[in-house]
Amino acid sequence: MRTRTLFACCLTLTTALTSLAVQAASSILIWPINPLIEADRQKSAALWLENRGQEPVDVQVRVLAWEQEEFEDRLTSQKQVVGSPPMATLQPGKRQLVRLVNLEPPSAGTLRTYRVLVDEVLPPQPRPSQLGVQFQMRYSVPLFVVGPGAYLDDGARDAPGQGQPLAPDLRYRVVDGSNGAFLYLRNLGPAPARLSQVDLSRDSGKQPLAEGLLGYVLPGAQMRWPLPAGVRSGQVQARINESRHKQPLAAE
Repeated sequence: MRTRTLFACCLTLTTALTSLAVQAASSILIWPINPLIEADRQKSAALWLENRGQEPVDVQVRVLAWEQEEFEDRLTSQKQVVGSPPMATLQPGKRQLVRLVNLEPPSAGTLRTYRVLVDEVLPPQPRPSQLGVQFQMRYSVPLFVVGPGAYLDDGARDAPGQGQPLAPDLRYRVVDGSNGAFLYLRNLGPAPARLSQVDLSRDSGKQPLAEGLLGYVLPGAQMRWPLPAGVRSGQVQARINESRHKQPLAAE
């Protein structure tokens, strides 16, 4: 039987917002799902990979710069942060520590955004247990690196950090066009915003837009999402980053 390779691209691990580790359809478990490097506190962050399957798995780890343009994510190569080791073989039942090492900190009081891609590397010759359709999985984990004199104010801290707090500042608008209505979100703040549990409050009640993750809006970027048919206006509420409760967003 000829083996076909299917690519399951960009399986984003941050869709499970309430857990510290996420397991996809394959056997690899990855945690944490939101690694962070703050220059005043550490030079690297730990990313753990665990093989819960019955066969060895080869993986490649890359760190790419992450930007958003024209309502899409853009990933490009960079040399500021590296994963060590960049390649690894995960034995069944074993864990592998990958260090995300910050070689060039951001400027003081600023933040950089990255995506850590963990790709399964298929063996040249499939093992007997792998004959048939094979899936090459890609895992994508966000990584934020904060420069000196600042900290990420993501709602998870019990007490303020040291230095300047970096937090998102979101504005929304609803635009009705020939292709339907869209929710536009603009981030005017210096920190990224992860939106989950999003709804639109109207006189007739609340319209859920996302029970789990809606998406990210990076600093200085604007993203958009289609609205359900018949929804044209309302007050947007969402859980932002690690905040425990929903909060209303400001309209543009």
